[in-house]
Amino acid sequence: MIGRWRKTSRRMLHLPTMPAAIYAVGDIHGRFDLYHRIEQQIIEDAASIEGPKLLVILGDIVDRSVGVSGLIDHLLAPDPAGIQRVILCGNHDDMMCRFLDDPAGNRAWLDYGGAETLASYGLHLGEVTPPTMRLHHQLTTTIPPDHRDFLMGLPLSLTVGDYIFAHASYNLDQTDARQDAQTLMWGDPALADRAKSRRILVHGHVIEDEPCIRPNRISIDTGAYKTGVLTAVRLLAGGCNPTFFSTKPK
Repeated sequence: MIGRWRKTSRRMLHLPTMPAAIYAVGDIHGRFDLYHRIEQQIIEDAASIEGPKLLVILGDIVDRSVGVSGLIDHLLAPDPAGIQRVILCGNHDDMMCRFLDDPAGNRAWLDYGGAETLASYGLHLGEVTPPTMRLHHQLTTTIPPDHRDFLMGLPLSLTVGDYIFAHASYNLDQTDARQDAQTLMWGDPALADRAKSRRILVHGHVIEDEPCIRPNRISIDTGAYKTGVLTAVRLLAGGCNPTFFSTKPK
């Protein structure tokens, strides 16, 4: 079991007006190589669009692959010209935060891809976890403070007009005040299928063979860490049909 649920003070963001374009990227899981490729596709596409652009990463940037530290370094660097990045918190990102906060109580994270994340920082724990004090010291000296602060500060969701961006799920018939963090990071995206609201959830979390458009949601987790296919969707102001990008070979 992952350690007990810890209350979070993570923010829920709102953008008052729709930018010229929003690009959302599914679960990266440490595949910095794939993210670099899809970000370049987005930059090239965005160059032909006038006005502000937003790039939303839907969480689960860590675990399962060994490119995590390089990916976070990149995400901490300045945004691409003309594009603002927003990175949301996924359940794996939150599990890492809980491990850093309490390694002894959250050791199970290592079995959910955390071992690969630590390996990306050059830390290999092996089968036996070091004593708590020594492990805390290793984590503190190995993982840069700005990486830790970045992960701890990731918001839960972003609302832009009728679009809701969250890692996993969102009750589209309720306000932000009625949502809970566990649903947003761990919940079943199919909750949106039962909504009466006309709002649309854009999410990852559940792997699909192909990106899917359903009446109340757009699903773009294509299992990048094991398939090599990282997917993004472009949403334009004015309600044009979504356009998908991916690292799938043409």
